[in-house]
Amino acid sequence: MTEPTQSGPYAGHPAPPHPGYRPTAPPGDPAAVLDRVSGSLLVLGALLAIGGSFATLDTSVQYLSEERDEPIYHNVAKAWSYSSWATGEETTTVTQFSGIPLLIGGLLAVAAAVLLLTGRSRRLPLGPALAVGSAVLLLGTTLMVVTDAFNDTQWDTGERTTTYGAGFYLLTVACLPALGATVTTVLATRRPAATSPGPARSWQSPQPPQPPQPPQPWQTPQPQPAQPWQAAPAPQPYPPDRPPAPPAPPQG
Repeated sequence: MTEPTQSGPYAGHPAPPHPGYRPTAPPGDPAAVLDRVSGSLLVLGALLAIGGSFATLDTSVQYLSEERDEPIYHNVAKAWSYSSWATGEETTTVTQFSGIPLLIGGLLAVAAAVLLLTGRSRRLPLGPALAVGSAVLLLGTTLMVVTDAFNDTQWDTGERTTTYGAGFYLLTVACLPALGATVTTVLATRRPAATSPGPARSWQSPQPPQPPQPPQPWQTPQPQPAQPWQAAPAPQPYPPDRPPAPPAPPQG
C-alpha cells in the first residue's frame, strides 16, 4: 500500500536563507535559555548603573578636632560632579566624567538585552560580540567607579570620616548582574544554537502509515441473462442463369 498524500498545487522548492542568516534557537535549546538569562541580567545591571550614576557616591567631612564636634569642610562625590565647601563659605562644584562610561555602558547593555530577549542576537553577525562587549563594558565601568569611591576612605583619619551614599551601593549591586551577564554571554557563544527546521513547506508532512485493512472479498460477477439470438435473415434467391444469346447471322 502507498501512503496517502495530500493533493494540492506544488509550490516548488523553498527559497534558501539569505547570507548571514542564523536560525533562531528553539525554545528548549540551552543557548536560548542563556540568552534570556543574559538579557535579564543586562537590563538589571544597566538600570542600577544608570541610577547609581546620578546618586551620591560618598560624603567626606573634615572636623576641627578628633572629637568631631565641629565640621569645617565637606566633600560630596558623584559620578557627574564633585562638590566641596567649607563651613560658612560657598560651594564649589566641578564636573566629573565618570558618568559618561556608566551611561554608555548602560545604554549598550539595554540594546544588547533587547536583542537577546527577542532572539535576534544570533541572527546578526555581530550579535554575540555585542552581547559580550556590552556586558564586559558594564562590568568594567561600574567596578571602576566603585573602586574610585572606595579609595576616598584611605584619607580617613581621626579628624576625617567618609560615608558611602546610595550611588555607591547601587553600583556595587550592579557589578553582580554585570558579572553574571559576562559569564552567561561567553558561555552562550561557546554553545551554538540548535538547528531549527527550515522554512515552512507548502505541503503537509506525510501522514503516519495506516494499519492494514482486511482483504475485501471479491464480488463474483452476476450472470447476465442470455440474450436471444436474432434470426439470421433469409437468404436471397439468386436469379436464374440466362441462356446465351444465339450467334448473329453473317452479313452478305
